Amino acid sequence: MWRNTMADAVLSFAHGAIFLDGICLPGLLTSLSVRGQVRYDLAEQDGLSGKTKTPLGWEDDSIILSLALTSEDESTCYDKLRIINGWFSGQDSSGNPMVLRVANPHLLARGISEVVFDGLESSETDQDDIINASLKFSEHNPPVVKTEVRAAATGAAPSTSAAEVDVDQRLMVDVE
Repeated sequence: MWRNTMADAVLSFAHGAIFLDGICLPGLLTSLSVRGQVRYDLAEQDGLSGKTKTPLGWEDDSIILSLALTSEDESTCYDKLRIINGWFSGQDSSGNPMVLRVANPHLLARGISEVVFDGLESSETDQDDIINASLKFSEHNPPVVKTEVRAAATGAAPSTSAAEVDVDQRLMVDVE
């Protein structure tokens, strides 16, 4: 059973299983991919064909977890998809999509400590009783973290306000 509201949940996966807040999602993890890319400014120049590309930084990384959902005696592939969809549509206490802390060596090696579950795709064929689900996550970089990273790069002290919470606490990662 999933929870529709949750604060500070943890995403982890190991040995072919995905865990959200300690609860094993149904299905077998078949692949994990992480994509990072450069952000460009595209500008047209007078008298020239095409556009000039100026690198500006990096986009938030995207993560795709692929699952095979099979039917078994205790539940069908549709039952399993319904559970995953419940997690996808889960909300924090403000009604926003949940931010999940990450506990996975692959994602941590890429510098990803928080993600948002921002996409769910599912497909099936008429050849078998399996649904292939793709869970899409986007790296979450709160504005305060971006400010501190920028400030650290320039050696300046970041500005803070009463609304900003302790970044060290928010970036604490549980590694299993």
